[in-house]
Amino acid sequence: MSRDAFARGDFPLLARTVNGRPLVYLDNAATLPMPRLVLDELCAFRSNSYANIHRGVHTLSEESSQRYDEARRIAAEFIGGSEPELVFTSGTTDSLNKAAAMLAPRLDERSNVVITAMEHHSNILVWRSLARRTGCDLRVAPVDGAGALDTGAFRAIVNEDTKIVAFTQLSNVTGIANDCALLSGIAHERSDAVVVVDGAQGVVHLPTDVSTLGCDMYAFSGHKLGAPTGIGGLWVRGPLLETLEPASFGGGTVWEVTSDRAVLSDGVERFEAGTPPIDGAVGLASAMRYWRAHDLDACRLHERRLIDRLEAGLANIEGAQVLGRATERTGCLSFSVDVASPFDWAKLLDGLGVAVRSGHHCAQPYLEALGCAGAVRASVAPFTSKDDIDRLLEALAKASLVLKGGGVRGRARNRRGHPGRPA
Repeated sequence: MSRDAFARGDFPLLARTVNGRPLVYLDNAATLPMPRLVLDELCAFRSNSYANIHRGVHTLSEESSQRYDEARRIAAEFIGGSEPELVFTSGTTDSLNKAAAMLAPRLDERSNVVITAMEHHSNILVWRSLARRTGCDLRVAPVDGAGALDTGAFRAIVNEDTKIVAFTQLSNVTGIANDCALLSGIAHERSDAVVVVDGAQGVVHLPTDVSTLGCDMYAFSGHKLGAPTGIGGLWVRGPLLETLEPASFGGGTVWEVTSDRAVLSDGVERFEAGTPPIDGAVGLASAMRYWRAHDLDACRLHERRLIDRLEAGLANIEGAQVLGRATERTGCLSFSVDVASPFDWAKLLDGLGVAVRSGHHCAQPYLEALGCAGAVRASVAPFTSKDDIDRLLEALAKASLVLKGGGVRGRARNRRGHPGRPA
């Protein structure tokens, strides 16, 4: 029987205290804590079956190979794809870099790449670099006054010369989602572009089935789901995958190598040079099984209600301003309070046992479009409770009194000299 919420007891990290207070963890958009199930399964695998894969005939290698291949099947099914279409990577950023490298031959000085102003830096920098190297035009679709993508402007800048369209499924700043099917449809209607979706947040908080999103590539990270860091995936639609050359080469990518030629593997392994993240894949499969043991629709409804509760509560905090306007937010929201910098707020909240993120959240162009240089971000998970949200709001009220009373002098700065830390 599936459960409609995550039990806090399933997550050992949530049991600890911070600065003498029970931890309220609201930085899930950065990394979700690992469920005990994942920790235990990783420990058992590393203790009993840890070996390199596919090229060994001894028992441990065969056991590891079986677990790795099983993980690919589970990960592909989790996003609605098929096993031969899923390339394991180190995470969303690595996936996007691999996508850019493999798609580079499609570009020249006559073509263009379209992204949006909502993007995480990982979905800006790779395409900016690619545009610079190939001489193509990089076009940025703007957001409207509410912080949502201006779909009319998006439609206007996609044309027959557009070869790649890349956009986020769900903003890591405002919790505003994009209609992937609509945007993919516009892109494919007006061009032969490859559509790449950054699913780092969407895979966690939205129903994700690549067969209905309309995209050609989908990137995601495991640690957003409670898997280890250093594991993720790039789903590539089968017919497209068959046309791509690997971005890197090495052991495991070939059937045969002679002094003058190489025969690449005809499977997805040709895109995974070297020893892959074997235990990361095992952890990812374990985390995805944990998620599938729950009623995910109920979990998402629970998260949206928590975000609504937080947004309503922020209306009672003097000087608080929520970034963007949305009829529905998912996963997170960001806000500023004019008394002090986001870094000051985050440090004071940490002193009260509340973990949030501060800074520009690796989305500086988006924050600039929203008229803000930095913000505090609170992000929820299915284990987050109403009490957690109320603890945050109470801590904000207490911190506000400290700040107004001069308890913090000047603006705290991080080691890079910025009044906030990137997310």
